[in-house]
This record gives sequence, C-alpha cells and structure tokens, in this order.
Amino acid sequence: MKKTTMSYVIACWKKGIPHGIQVNNQQFKLVPLDSQTNVSRLLNNPHRTQMQKFLNWIKKNDKELQNEEFSIQDYGRFRK
Repeated sequence: MKKTTMSYVIACWKKGIPHGIQVNNQQFKLVPLDSQTNVSRLLNNPHRTQMQKFLNWIKKNDKELQNEEFSIQDYGRFRK
C-alpha cells in the first residue's frame, strides 16, 4: 500500500468563501479557493510546523495580510 503524506495550507474565510495563500513574484497573495486552479497553486507543505512558521512570518511582516484570521488547514479539504 502506498504511503500518503498530508499537506497543509494557510487559509481564511471572507464572506463565507475560503481563501488561501499563493506565492507570486516573491510575495504572498490571498486568493479565493473557487477553482481547482487556485487550489492547486496554493502554498502547501507536508509539515504543519513549517506552515506555522510561514503564518507567524506573515502576521509579523506582511502589512496587507497580517490582520486576516488565518488558520492552518488540511490541503485535502479544498481539493475536489
């Protein structure tokens, strides 16, 4: 049996629509998860602690995103 690894993403909800973090041109960008294309381009990592480090960095250093109510979620939650 093939061993699978769970990946994690940073997500939030705005007006009931899930949003996630993508990395574009060396910056973080918040995108709605309304298409499989957006979901497949999410910043994801198989280590939850590493995603927590990214989230801590964003909250400390990114003026546009630091006030969002992010949480670390299973990547599979948003894949269809």
